[in-house]
Amino acid sequence: MGIFLYNIGTGEEMKKANLTSQIDGETQLFTLPETYKAGSLRVYWNGIRQIVTVSFSETSNTTFTTTFTPQTGEYIAVEYTQT
Repeated sequence: MGIFLYNIGTGEEMKKANLTSQIDGETQLFTLPETYKAGSLRVYWNGIRQIVTVSFSETSNTTFTTTFTPQTGEYIAVEYTQT
């Protein structure tokens, strides 16, 4: 069961996912467990929110690419609105 948040101002439900298991010290492409609404993705690297187009880019409605390479022992979490 996931944790649900609400996107203030829009009333849309935000979901969270922990993508840490995808970190291998080489990967920069991460896959969400379900589709998300374009523009709603928030990426957190070691708890710090990343800036879209600066440190990550949405590459499809289920994937994003980072400009950095997370290392083993670090973590990636996301929040998003499901489509």
